[in-house]
Amino acid sequence: MKRMTFVFVLALFIATTAATSMILVGAGTTSVTGAGTAAFPDGTVFNGVTLSGSQFGKGIVVNTDGSASGDFYNVLDGSTPLGPRSITLTGLVRSGSLNPDGSVTFGGTSSLDMGDGTPATSVPFSVTATSQGLTLVIGTTTLPTQTLIAGGIDIQ
Repeated sequence: MKRMTFVFVLALFIATTAATSMILVGAGTTSVTGAGTAAFPDGTVFNGVTLSGSQFGKGIVVNTDGSASGDFYNVLDGSTPLGPRSITLTGLVRSGSLNPDGSVTFGGTSSLDMGDGTPATSVPFSVTATSQGLTLVIGTTTLPTQTLIAGGIDIQ
């Protein structure tokens, strides 16, 4: 049931952000949209949770002046000695840039829920997205690149 709810919310998120980005994108802007699942390299650990994969959704418009707007959502799937754990990061994007290699870096403030029953905390985040995956920085921790296994990332 949890996965089915996630898929519905993700589909709604994609439809809304795609429609919004089509309206907002104009000259001098870059849009980043997409949703999917990704895999972490073996041995990836964040705050004591061994990460295996993730689901993500994003809809962002980056302006040439460095400002940006949009949303980023990432559920990091992993495990601890006590069992499975899902960490949820919900981010509000405020800045971004198109990089010379065609990737896009964006960031802002996020709500981070460690999935352990403790209250969510507010932390800065940034993401570098390519058509093959994304690299997430949570606070000062840079996670290894999440390689896209299903879905897509569109940079225009």
